[in-house]
Amino acid sequence: MNAVQIHLFGGLRVTGEGAPPPVRGAIPEAILCRLALDPERSFSTDELVEALWPAASDSVVSSLRAHLSRLRTRGWGELLPGGRGGYRLAVAPEAVDVIRYRRLLQVGGADRARALAEAEALWIGAPLARVGEFPFAPPVIAELGMLRRDAALELADREVAAARPASAVAALAPWADDLEDDEVGVRLAGALADAGRIADALAEVDRRVAHRRRAGATVSASEGWASLRDRIARGEGGGAGLAAAGGAGAGRVGAPAPAPAPGDLGADASGGSVGTVAGADEPGGPSAARRALIGRVAELDRISDARAQSRLVTLTGPAGVGKTRLAAEVARRGAAGADDDAQWFVDLTVIRSPDRLIGAVAETLGCASEIDAIAAAVGGRRTLVVFDNAEHVLGETAALAAALLERCAGLSVLVTSREAMRMAGERVVPVEPLLGGALDDAVDLFLERARDSGGMTGWSADDRAAVRRLCVALDGLPLAIELAAARLDVLSLDEVAGSLEALGPEGSGAGRHDSLDAAIGWSVGMISDDERGTLGQLARFSGSFGLDAVAGICRVEGADPRESTIALVRRSLVVPAGAVGGGRRFRLLDTVRRYARMHLQAEDDAEWWARHGSWMAAYADRTAPLLRSAAAPKARASLRSYAADLQDATARAIRSGDRALAVELVGSLAWFWYERGQADEALNLIDQALAVPGPRRPGPEARALYAATFMQAVGGDPLATVHALRRFAEAADDAADPPHAMIAHTLLGSLAAVEGNIEAREAELAIAERWRTQVGEEDRWAIADHLYIRGDALRIAGHPAQALDSLEEGYRLAAEIGHTWTLAASCYITGKVLTQVGRPRDAVGILRTGAGHSLARGDRISALAAVNAIAVALVELGAVEEAAELFGLVDALGPRFGFHPVASDGSYAEPFRARAAASLGGAWDLARARGAARDVAWALERSAAAAGGS
Repeated sequence: MNAVQIHLFGGLRVTGEGAPPPVRGAIPEAILCRLALDPERSFSTDELVEALWPAASDSVVSSLRAHLSRLRTRGWGELLPGGRGGYRLAVAPEAVDVIRYRRLLQVGGADRARALAEAEALWIGAPLARVGEFPFAPPVIAELGMLRRDAALELADREVAAARPASAVAALAPWADDLEDDEVGVRLAGALADAGRIADALAEVDRRVAHRRRAGATVSASEGWASLRDRIARGEGGGAGLAAAGGAGAGRVGAPAPAPAPGDLGADASGGSVGTVAGADEPGGPSAARRALIGRVAELDRISDARAQSRLVTLTGPAGVGKTRLAAEVARRGAAGADDDAQWFVDLTVIRSPDRLIGAVAETLGCASEIDAIAAAVGGRRTLVVFDNAEHVLGETAALAAALLERCAGLSVLVTSREAMRMAGERVVPVEPLLGGALDDAVDLFLERARDSGGMTGWSADDRAAVRRLCVALDGLPLAIELAAARLDVLSLDEVAGSLEALGPEGSGAGRHDSLDAAIGWSVGMISDDERGTLGQLARFSGSFGLDAVAGICRVEGADPRESTIALVRRSLVVPAGAVGGGRRFRLLDTVRRYARMHLQAEDDAEWWARHGSWMAAYADRTAPLLRSAAAPKARASLRSYAADLQDATARAIRSGDRALAVELVGSLAWFWYERGQADEALNLIDQALAVPGPRRPGPEARALYAATFMQAVGGDPLATVHALRRFAEAADDAADPPHAMIAHTLLGSLAAVEGNIEAREAELAIAERWRTQVGEEDRWAIADHLYIRGDALRIAGHPAQALDSLEEGYRLAAEIGHTWTLAASCYITGKVLTQVGRPRDAVGILRTGAGHSLARGDRISALAAVNAIAVALVELGAVEEAAELFGLVDALGPRFGFHPVASDGSYAEPFRARAAASLGGAWDLARARGAARDVAWALERSAAAAGGS
């Protein structure tokens, strides 16, 4: 055996005496990596081909042999002995770091801790880093990742047991951003709490539950998130939470299915997700729901009675009285008591105009912006939907609630508003301030928040009496009480009470809204001029914001608005809103925002909005292209976090007639909107932007119309699709934009193939090839798109071998640059080709791979399209019952996300549907009904079994 060492962590490297030179090229590196994973085994040609090529053409074997021959001539001859026995890598197993890693993790006994440390030291980077998209690699990468994860969990438990929680946090850090791994999340929150980082621990619980709500996953009440949050908030540490949340029902939940079944939709049934979104009245903002609710026993009883009598309950009361916090507690108890199978929380404070209501609700639920799609998302089981802060869109909320309640028998709606909706059957529960018999609760609230803010304890009877008078002066409004308590970090109780005398004596007749405004005004009066100026500008944001946006948009003479923002957080006037992509985000409570908009906006609005529009356009321009790269997950999360302000900037540019800005924004954001399934809203904004008078901007117009073409295609309107495509081609040609012109003419070639126009097809594809020669390195994503679309055109034209070659090339390029959407699209078209050429079993395998890419990126439409194509392949395999189940699943879930299977792809799938229906007879409807109750993950497992383990 040779003395060289093979390193697969961090990409292939070879060290040691006699090490050959570095390998150039993805395929040669993939060959060596596959052989190194099993150095004692000889591989046949067919085995290596299967390991490296998902859909092999006739030329692959020759290509493989040529690569091996070149490796031998470039210094690898001794390590690559050949012969009739096949190909192998002549190194000892212990010379391969991945094999050593596995063996170290098998060590037990007294040496276990040392072995865990040595194994972790070997992990210097991702395994198989540059060959991760070759078919052999994903299972290995996944296996090693799980081994490392399990080792980290064990190490974290050891560190916690040894009273070293900070070391446990460090051990879990590599998985901190995997928000679907409950075992990591529970341990991380617990370790943070045990390390004394209570705020970080609560934020960890908060962001994980909120993520699951957005992704449409269900959190079982047994997972203990609510009880873990409560224990941490009470200062009891996180250790107890490990058993509670890590026991039955906990564990890894995998990638969220882009199209969950009706039984698998919903938010955190423990109530955590509902409590994590702040609204106008939630004392303390997002963090309030992490603390135990003080008082409100009578209100909770009345709400429980109201929910028993009606499916529509409205909590009414003045701003700052605690309606949102109370709604969060109702939801938590409903989940814990198994009253609700799923819960959704819709924060209406980000909506500035009534026509945005449907879109905001659909965005929260992750479905198409249609009432029927929303009804499908919340129907099918006992679901609670909370519409929070509805007073400014009361009529529209009432109409939507009525429509949903009519369609969904198991739905309950809880609304918070300053006034009732006055609907038939509505039960109204007034939420009163903490006065009268509830005054003791107001005092307890102040004292607890004072302890949180300044660590103050040991209150005397005189102190409690002073607090009691102060709470009366604040009209018993929880938000005002909390703002006052927050000042004890720098003032004494006497100073706080003295400074609040301006609010007027008890019984002065001042309205409660005036009292709240006065309390906010008092807090604002105690901050610096720089902080007041910053607060007035922060109030203009529609959603949450990061410090990057604050720096780029806000202006305060002689001060850094970012530092002022942090100071406002310390004073509870701005609240944390989690983290996205490693950056902290913030938001204003709605009551503070309204006060600031009324009293603190001295700067010219036009100047601020001009900077806002420019910054949002520049941000979208630099972030949206990352959707087609390996950085797509972070880019997608970042764009989601600014979604409200991006849409506001677009709508404002359209209203003001700023065509350049409007077109720039829709050009950057159109593909993001397409990925999110917002076709109707996006097409409307694109049309409005392009209709604004002014000089044309063909470049961004082409980018917008590229996405619009796909949106129309998915919607199933062929005439609209063709119209959008021709507009796209015109804009791309006018812009002389090589990447988009190439794609446009490739799509025109595909259209000609559908029409059977051979001459036009060849002409358009030839034009596309000419444009391809001008595409730069930075636009390789476009070449990958071109290759998969070209493959589809060749498939339609009846040239399967050429289609597979083009698709394989596109897949490789997409894998190299991390363009996962085109990875999935290439698999989708490849699956169709394989089905057509009599290889349906192979088709199921490649389609399942594509669906996996779509699942991982939350692309609901592409995942459903893949399942639809898998059903076609199953019909060809004779598995008609399983195919019918998958067709039923797609028919049930498709409309929720804007995918209409027959309209979108009817010419391909419809004959197979008819065959399956004819074969099954009366069992067709039964099979479809079974599938309609399932989700995409189930469909992939079902198809694998039906295809014989493909």
